[in-house]
Amino acid sequence: MSVLGYVDEVAAREITLDPDAAQGLMEAVIARVNSEFGAAEILSPDAETEARIRERIRAVTQAVLRREGYGGVNIREENALVQRIEDQMLGLGFLERLLPPARVNLSEIMINQDGRVWVLPRGAANPVPADGVSPSVTEVRLVVDKILGAVSRRVSEAEPIVPAKLPRSARLPAGARVNVVAPPVANGPYPIVNIRLYEEKPVSPDRLLGRQDWPAVLSEEMLEALAAAVRGHLRIMIAGGTATGKTTFLSAIANFIPKEERVVLAEDPAEIFIDHPHVVSMEGRPPSIEGRYGVTMGDLVTTAMRQTPRWLVVGEVRTGQAAVWLLRAQMSDHPGLSTIHADSPKAAVDTLCLLGQLDMGIRFEATKHLSCRAIDLFVRLGFDRWGLRRCLRITQVRDELHHGDVYVDDIFCYDEQASTREAPVWRKVGDITRTRR
Repeated sequence: MSVLGYVDEVAAREITLDPDAAQGLMEAVIARVNSEFGAAEILSPDAETEARIRERIRAVTQAVLRREGYGGVNIREENALVQRIEDQMLGLGFLERLLPPARVNLSEIMINQDGRVWVLPRGAANPVPADGVSPSVTEVRLVVDKILGAVSRRVSEAEPIVPAKLPRSARLPAGARVNVVAPPVANGPYPIVNIRLYEEKPVSPDRLLGRQDWPAVLSEEMLEALAAAVRGHLRIMIAGGTATGKTTFLSAIANFIPKEERVVLAEDPAEIFIDHPHVVSMEGRPPSIEGRYGVTMGDLVTTAMRQTPRWLVVGEVRTGQAAVWLLRAQMSDHPGLSTIHADSPKAAVDTLCLLGQLDMGIRFEATKHLSCRAIDLFVRLGFDRWGLRRCLRITQVRDELHHGDVYVDDIFCYDEQASTREAPVWRKVGDITRTRR
């Protein structure tokens, strides 16, 4: 027999593992290794213990393969099975293939109730399938338990929806925000999981200019204008839809806050990363199952005013209490940066008015007057026709109502017709004239 013929014959005898068989083998190996080591050793092993665990995983896997009649499985599949077991026992299972250092370009990981895994690349508008990642229901549940267990949370019949903030760790260098919805609320066999990965380091203004392998969000002239506005203590609200980069944009321009000035930061959840020597950071929390002990954004903004802020930086404004107290604070000579989910400056004002009326009973006209006096600039973020994040408009708020409405004047506008994917074009159409002390 020729050498090639012998290789073909050996390949024909190799056994391929189907997903169900692989899952059963994984569970058998994990149960055996778990019986040999204590829970503390597996959850927090030192270097020597981790090496022994990996050695036993390899040996037990080979033994279980032979016992179950899979001794002819090829070395590639054996190695892949061993890696999955190591990830499950010592890491975050299938997520290890999506987290640093394996992947460093993702902003979100999504698991749907049908078991499909999607990822959102940084700067992208839409998620894409996570190729080659197909966890079982058991794997997902184990990973969810491990993630939530690290912050003393868990899903249960009494609490099927669990939001949590994950601290920085070796697996999550910048920490993350996670939201889990368990069956039967999740309409399928899998829990629904969203993991928003935070920025690992402060956001440099250069990133907005496209100098760090990111598409340009604005022009250098626009960034200089915003830098001058921040140094001049103007009040800026950043508006945009989901995933348009509002938090990233705010974090970047916050670099221009003078270093000697105290910043009080209020968020729910905490996502903003400000590289500044004097930052007081607070984070809201949801109420307990009994509806008690919650801390709202309104509570945070209210207490922030008792902490001698020079700057008030507020994560996304979602409630009327937060909106009204933010506007009142900024009206009383406190410069501020904030974000709001809205598709235009007009929509942002309308949202502030609606929130103020629904939550606080404040008339639209009063909130509009507050907006004129408390907001100097709106920055409008969105996606262009190529699905790239762009600053679509920078507008200045007029300081008085006209015909009962808030009016804005454009300072910069994105010219989509003149733009290409690689060479975006912005037009300067006005000047910033509002000034503050």
